Order: sequence, then C-alpha cells, then structure tokens
Amino acid sequence: MGKLLDFKRYLLYNNQSRTQPRLDFTVMQKTTGSKVPVQATSNGIAIPHEQTNMEVPSPRNQDHTEIENKSAIDNKGKGISKTAADPSFLQEFYQNSRLHLISTLCAEYKDLVNKLRETSDGHFPGKDKLIAKKAEGPRAFYPSFASVVMHIDMDCFFVSVALRKRPDLRGKPLAITHARNGRLANENSHRGAEFKLWEHLEPGEKVDIGDRDSMSEIASCSYEARKSGVRNGMFLGQAIKLCPDLKTQPYDFEGYKEVSNILYRTIASYTLDIEAVSCDEMYVDVTKLLKETGLTVEEWATHIRNEIMEATGCPCSTGFGANRLQARLATRKAKPAGQYYLQADDVESYMTDIPLSDLPGVGRVTLSKLSNLGLSTCGDVQMKSLSFIQALLGKKAGQTLKDQARGVDSRPLNFTHERKSISADVNYGIRFKKLEECYTFLQSLSDEVFNRMSAVNMTAKGLTLKLLVRAPEAPVETAKYLGCGICESITKSSTGNIIFNNRDVIYKEVKTLYDKIDPPFVDLRGIGIQMTKLEKSVAMNNVLSKFLKHNSKKENVSVDDSENTLQNGNKVEGESKSTDEGLPIENSNKSAVTSDILKYNEHVNVGKKVLEKTSRGRGRGSKNGSTKNKGKCTTSNIGDYFGKSKMGSQPDSKKKKHMQNEIDLEVLHELPEGLRNEIIKEYQLEHRLHQVSKIDNAQPHDSRKEASGKKMKSPFANMPWEQIKPIVNKWIASEKDPSDFDTEMIANHFRQMALDRKIEELYRIFKYLHRIFAGLTCTWHTAYISMVNIMQEGMVARYENTLMVPRSFDCCHI
Repeated sequence: MGKLLDFKRYLLYNNQSRTQPRLDFTVMQKTTGSKVPVQATSNGIAIPHEQTNMEVPSPRNQDHTEIENKSAIDNKGKGISKTAADPSFLQEFYQNSRLHLISTLCAEYKDLVNKLRETSDGHFPGKDKLIAKKAEGPRAFYPSFASVVMHIDMDCFFVSVALRKRPDLRGKPLAITHARNGRLANENSHRGAEFKLWEHLEPGEKVDIGDRDSMSEIASCSYEARKSGVRNGMFLGQAIKLCPDLKTQPYDFEGYKEVSNILYRTIASYTLDIEAVSCDEMYVDVTKLLKETGLTVEEWATHIRNEIMEATGCPCSTGFGANRLQARLATRKAKPAGQYYLQADDVESYMTDIPLSDLPGVGRVTLSKLSNLGLSTCGDVQMKSLSFIQALLGKKAGQTLKDQARGVDSRPLNFTHERKSISADVNYGIRFKKLEECYTFLQSLSDEVFNRMSAVNMTAKGLTLKLLVRAPEAPVETAKYLGCGICESITKSSTGNIIFNNRDVIYKEVKTLYDKIDPPFVDLRGIGIQMTKLEKSVAMNNVLSKFLKHNSKKENVSVDDSENTLQNGNKVEGESKSTDEGLPIENSNKSAVTSDILKYNEHVNVGKKVLEKTSRGRGRGSKNGSTKNKGKCTTSNIGDYFGKSKMGSQPDSKKKKHMQNEIDLEVLHELPEGLRNEIIKEYQLEHRLHQVSKIDNAQPHDSRKEASGKKMKSPFANMPWEQIKPIVNKWIASEKDPSDFDTEMIANHFRQMALDRKIEELYRIFKYLHRIFAGLTCTWHTAYISMVNIMQEGMVARYENTLMVPRSFDCCHI
C-alpha cells in the first residue's frame, strides 16, 4: 500500500520571501540495510546527501540565527516574532502591547480630566437633562448626604468589548490573549531548569504547565471561564487544562479606546469631580450631583449603568461609600453588572469578613507578618489593639491598617493629575548579537521617550536607565518565547545637572550610563528609560524675563561697540580692548548654554534654515544675551540666537556665500554634533572654520580671555540692587517654584558682582535673600544654594576664596 509523500519538497515554485524563508531540514529516507540522509535544496527537491559536498546540519551545530528563524516561523501565529535588533521592532511592539495600551490610556484619560476641568464653563448637559426629567415627576424627600464616592468599573472589560463583535460567544468560557491555542512551537527552551529556579526563588509558587503548553498570558477572561478556575494573568496552557472548552479572542485595541472614551465622556457630562484610575475604572465624587438632582444613590446608580450599557454595549458595576476604600470594596460585592451602596451604619460589620489582601498597600511581606500571628481578615485586626499592630508594622503603617480594617480612609480623591515620570520599557524580544544593535535600540528607545515627553509638553532633569540582565544560572533560551526569564535588575541614574529636552541629549546620557554599567549585551533581556523631575516646557515668558524687558523699555544699557567679527573668514576687525570688567567663564558652562538653546528651539529645524546675525553675549546658563544694535542693547529671548528664516527656500550660491559670513560660529559650536555637521555641509563652512582655528591659535591667550569675558554681560548689568530687589520680590511672589532659567539668570549677575569686587554689597544681598527664602519651600532653598554656588565661582576666580554667607535651612538638608 502506498504512502502519501510531502509534496512541498517537490515544488518548483514556492511563495517564500526573505521574511518567511523556507527551512532546509535534513530528511531521512529508508533504504535497504541503511539510512541515507537526503539534503533538501532551496527549490524543495531532495538530493541524496552522498551526491553533495555539504555537511548534514544537525540541531547541535545550528547557530543562534537558525534557531531564531525556526522559532519565528513556528510562532508566526503569535503576532510579534521580531527581536529588538530589527529596526521596526519597537513600533510593532508598542502597537501590540496590552500593557502599553493600558498605561497609555490611563495617562491619556487623566490628562483628559485635567483638560476638561480647565476648560469647563460649569455647564453639564447630562445633569441638566436629569434635573429636567426629575422635575416632571412627583416631589419626594431625600436625605442629605455627607459624602458619597462612586467607584465604577467595567465588567471583564476586554471580554465585553470582544463580545460586541462576537455575540455568539456570549455565555461561553472566553479568554483574551495573543495566542490562538494552548500549544507552543518553541522547542528550544529549557523550561524544567527555569521552573526549578522559579520554585527556588518563590517558594510555594508552582505552575502546572507542560513543556509544550503556551505561556501566553490571559489578559481577561469571562465569568464562565472563572467558574472553571481560570484567572486573569494565568498562562493559556495552564488555563486550557482547567477549561478544555475555553475559547480565545485577540486584542481589540481600537475597541478599547472607543469604549473608554464613551465611558469618560458620559460621566463628564454630569460632573468633573473624577479621579481617573485606568481605561475602564474611575472614582467619582457624586455628593454634589445627588443633592442637585434629588436622586438617591440607587436611582443614580441604575441610571448611569443603563446609560453606559446603551452607549457602549458593555456592562459595568458601581459601588458607593463614604470614601474611596468603601466604594471600591462595595464594587466587589456589586459585580457582575450590579450596584451596591455601603452605608455608614453597616461599614464595620461589612469589613469584618474582608480579607486583608484586599486592602490597598497590604503586600506580601505585610501579609506574611500578619498571617504568622493568625491575622487574615479585617475582623481579626479590629479585635487587636492599635499598639499591638503598631509594634508589628510600625507607627504609621499600623495606624493605616487599623483604620482601613474599620473602613476608614482619609485619602481624598485626586481630581487633577500631575505626572511624576515618563518612561518607556521593553522586556520582550530583547536579543542582541552585536553591540551596535544594542546602541541602535537605545537610540530608538531614547527617541520614543522623548516623543512621549514632547506629546505632553514636558522636559526632565532626571534620567534612569533600567536593565534586565539574564541571571548567571538562568538558561539562555527562556521558557516564554523571547521573554525575559529570570533576570537581575540593574538601574543607574544620571547625576549631572542636565536638562533633558532633546533626543540627542537623552541618548548621549543613556549611552553613557549603559557604558558605565557595561553589561554583556547578549544577556540583555529588558531595557527601560525613565524620565523624572518633570517640568513644563515653556516659551521665553519667564517672570524675570518679563520684568527685564519691561525695565529695558525705560532704560537702555549701552555697551561697547567693539566685538570680534570675522569677515570673509580671513580678517578680524574691532579687537576688544583689555579691561578688567568681564573675566571669562569656565568652558564647562557651555553645556548649560547648549541645553538651554535646545530647550527653547527644539521646534526650529536649524539645519534647513538661514542663520542670520545672532546675539553674542552669553553667560553661564543665561538665556538672555545682549545683541548688538546701533550701539545699544536690549534683552532678547533665546530665539534671537537664530535669525529669521525663509521656510522651504534653498539658498543659491551667492546667498550661501553671504550666509557663510552671517553665521555665528559660537552658536554653531554649541549645537549637537549631528546638527552642526549638517549646517557645516549645507553652507560649506569647512574653510572658514579652518581660518578661525588659525586666528584663535595666533591670538594671545589673555586677549582672548578678555574678549570672551567682555561678551558675557549680565542682563542686570548697570542695574543697582535697589532696582533688582523689587524684581526678585515679584518673582518670588508670582512663582510657586523657581525655574532654573530664572535662578541662573540672577545668579550670573551675582557672580559678575564677585568678579567686580562688590563683596560687601553681595554679603548684604545674600543675608537678605536667605532671610526671605527661609520662609519658602525646599525648592526655593535649592535655588538659593545654586545662586550661592555660582556666586562663589566668581569669588574663587577673583580672590581664590569664598564669601562667608548663610547657606543652611532648617527644613531640609542640602
């Protein structure tokens, strides 16, 4: 009887591509007395190995690339199969990452609530309709509410959205996950070794999953699946064993966004007292709404749940209480698709049976301490004295737990969200074979985190690089395909005073931190960049700048006309005379100037524009330079470093030659290397730069110092302290926190005063500033210390000693 052969090896044409190549496997053919290996050629025709000069590849001899290609082909149904070495990996990763979606939507809706509150005119159409409808019915007496907080949560959110398109799956066990079935095709993982390590690291944590079972995580599962023991976060292979009839559906990111948007817009039509928690969850203070509409809690809950169901097709549950803790715990009783109001008289008895693990802030370590003493529910804690709990957990933590066990929560709802950090993390697909691939990915991740900061108009002063590196005892091939496995976590933060407002600045610091850590790039399994100490990106409208501009209208400060001007690259005119007025500032200050130029001109594509006459006077970190203009100077913003430009026009040869003489080489040298090289190439500046280098080398060192020092004029030049003092007082009164721009601007003036030997006046000024700043917050104290440090640079340069001024505050240690 014949045998059906595999036809694929005999095809003369196949539809393979570079990204989906055909794998050439060694096949065995039975012959009389022996097995003859047959080599499959690229066109699929089998040739006996004896007729070729090629070695038969064995799995042991296959390199890492072949193994990866095989895994990628076998797992093509799983979605993403690329590694971080692929240029398009990052974009596709975030497009398919549910965790990225959840975190992004959470931030977006927090920002949405902020924006709605800022732009609201106090008119709520939903509430107005409800009041009008209520007025048509009979009048009734309703009790007044001291405080009512609503917690609203969509039921099985991902599943509910999926059922809108697949109503035939309603009532059946359903899970949302990337994988399509419970089987895994990656045969190269060493699961046994990895699982043993997990059991050693996490005693008691045992996963019932086979070597070929899928480790794709379940993001959400229906209540029908939960009856069989399936839970969110469970591996799909494990869930299939518990529920063989489990159906799976892929993610619907656009659907989640649509439903979330309707949810938030619906609630915002009634009130903006909203604390956004996630894309499907929020807290709402409905106290005022209930009083204005005359509804009871039950009537409002029924109304809002029905409206959301009609608008989205997805059910939700609502819980009500006097605070956020009571409301959240009430929602648990309301699920699924229900509502519950935990009234004040029932709180303590209701809390009795609540597990301690359900309380916020009670983690594994705290639970372990409590369970060792036989405490597992809130009722157990209620029976113990406060001193007993505090002795076990500490004064503050003990008080918090004792209060929560009785349903007391003093945390108010946070209606306005303020970002503390912005980050981009990847812990999947991180596999590098070359160091250059690693650097390229760090560049891409730096671009991603910069784009996220730009989207919310933020800059940062802190940067942390986070790495996951394969643990020495962990297998190279992880149990989860392209996952991170068992890793060691390494973090390193930037210690320099850098303003991260440019993608190149971010990447440079990230690369520096990476090189300091110097991990083996082949063992990297996760990379993250976190930006902290966020500040709003503002245009040149700082308080001090406004006052200075206002002052400059009354009095123009005259300056010396002479300056170093290069004409045609070979002639120096207007040599400045040697004076004692302006000593040079250290070269280390250039980085601050560069950061500030980039900060306020990120949107300007300098490489494609015409650079015209620029301001010459720049001090340490000062954004306001003095610009030559008919012998007079007025304060100008940072945009004046760059001239006006004609968008979309390409300069011809004559214009280019003219612009060569107009470009300020000092500003050019402050730009990032890539941008600087682009401008040099565009305007053919190589020859001019060469000539400048000759002139600089020929010029005496002292005269160069004096010339550069003369340019570093303070915006407060020739202004007595009596004029500066009210400006500083207005600055303090009008700003919640000082910006670095304003702080450095005035500090540069104090530095120049030290160079000018005005130490007696400086002593009186800093005594006054210390007395004023002592009553302010620690951010102002830090600004004061920064002023002192910059001023002391001038003291050391002039006297080789520092000025004894007060520099300590009671509330913080700086």
